Amino acid sequence: MEARQNGRGTAVDVLERRVDEILAAYDAALRSTGSSLLGDGEHAAPHLAEARRILAHVISELHRGTHLPHGTDYLGEALRPGGPRTHPVESGRAATALFDAVVVVLMDQPDGERPGPAETAVLFSLLHREIVARHTARSVAHIGYLLERIRSAHNDERRRVARELHDEVAGHLGTALNWFELHELYEPDRPGLARQKLDAARTTVRESLSSLREVMTGLRRRIDTDSLRAALTRDLDRTGRNGAEVRVSVTGDESWLPHGAAEELYLIVREAQRNAVRHARAGLITVEVHVAPGEVRAAVEDDGVGFDPVATAPHGHSGMLSMRERAELLGGSVTVESQPGCGARILVFVPLEGDSGGEPA
Repeated sequence: MEARQNGRGTAVDVLERRVDEILAAYDAALRSTGSSLLGDGEHAAPHLAEARRILAHVISELHRGTHLPHGTDYLGEALRPGGPRTHPVESGRAATALFDAVVVVLMDQPDGERPGPAETAVLFSLLHREIVARHTARSVAHIGYLLERIRSAHNDERRRVARELHDEVAGHLGTALNWFELHELYEPDRPGLARQKLDAARTTVRESLSSLREVMTGLRRRIDTDSLRAALTRDLDRTGRNGAEVRVSVTGDESWLPHGAAEELYLIVREAQRNAVRHARAGLITVEVHVAPGEVRAAVEDDGVGFDPVATAPHGHSGMLSMRERAELLGGSVTVESQPGCGARILVFVPLEGDSGGEPA
């Protein structure tokens, strides 16, 4: 590729000289949207490193004089354990932000220094293909990861139900069977004692049926017939409040929630509510959910002992991971605000695109 064409700068000239400006514009665009790619503190650099690699690859191809990027197995790289992965929504936003940053910087060149139309078209084609290839691979890897997490969550739920059936139902039924056997043993010679054993067996069977009904109630989808507030309140009645005052408020029209989103939202908020009740040692817990035509926002706040989100994040609290992954599947996010001794606040955001078309929750 010629270094200059009719006095114009080449695309390589522009990219190599202004790559830092492009990255700064890209970073600013992501920050304006609160992208989850930014991470926290020391972990804020990978998105810029990835963008720098994309630009370096495009520059290399322009030096080669090729019109198509060489094939690179980005999908294989992303699918390897620990490989790069990004939620499709965030990946799409990042791809658009990087492409726009290059366009803005390129168009900011003085008229006499811009690359010619043909070279600009080659640059944009290479950039588009490279961005799409990398971000598609990351998105596919992330979807696979989330699906695996869902399968794991389902297995965990089955094991939980099995434990409850064993501990609550099977244990009671085993005790009842023992009372029945003692009734048969005592009936010929000690009818009074035999009667006591029979009464005890009947009481134990009733307790077993009650426990079985509780397990079955827990298996039913909580949002089928009840409002979100009623479902959250019923869960509190079932699990207890651990001495805290819990205030639950749901505003907005729940019919805007697609059914699947309503169920996932319930599970996210319920987990945050349970965590506050179990671990916060709080006097007051507030649960607020607001449903609007285009989004749902929820906040679970307590005045308890608090914790350090950064210090606990590497240990991967399973409940918090589940909340974040469920929100990500809906294109949303979960944010944790807390510090030791100052309580905690869990913020949930879920976008609702277009008409839900779903049944009222």
